[in-house]
Amino acid sequence: MAEIINAENQTEKQVEYATFWSRAGAYILDGIIVGAFTLIINAINIANFKSFLIYLLIAIVTIFYKPFMESKYEATFGKMIFKLKVTDQNYNQIDFKQSLIRSIILIFPTIFFVPIYYLAFNNPNLAEYSQIFEFAQGLAVEYPIQSWISNFSFLIIVIDIIVLLTDQTKTQRSLHDRFGKTYVLFDCK
Repeated sequence: MAEIINAENQTEKQVEYATFWSRAGAYILDGIIVGAFTLIINAINIANFKSFLIYLLIAIVTIFYKPFMESKYEATFGKMIFKLKVTDQNYNQIDFKQSLIRSIILIFPTIFFVPIYYLAFNNPNLAEYSQIFEFAQGLAVEYPIQSWISNFSFLIIVIDIIVLLTDQTKTQRSLHDRFGKTYVLFDCK
């Protein structure tokens, strides 16, 4: 962020708001990073341990990844690669609570899956599966509500993207930015 001096000789911050494509790229990279981690650990868990506690640990890491990274470093790994950062409405670093509020629409699906996976890891019909994709198919049969949660989550993400794409201001804010009262900016350090 560069500073400029205005006509009244006061310092102002000059900001450049992140574009849709830079944000989309960061989101995809974060999905790959977190997705690869969770897929590998879940596959090992299902093949060897079938432990709900391991799943719960993965869910906790997934839930707190964005809030922790954005409050501590102003960006997730994906945002860092695209040189983006998250700020509050005064262009200052956000705290954990604000980042948690900002991330809530992405966190809710994981929270809703926790009780389903608790039941699944204690379900004898699913105990025989040792491959992650077999387990996922069995999970879909045993607990069809999970598809409703997935579809609802997808709908929320689509609405979030539509809000971002139709933002008529220069700020390029999505729905979750509005909830968290945040901006995503290019990090001009």
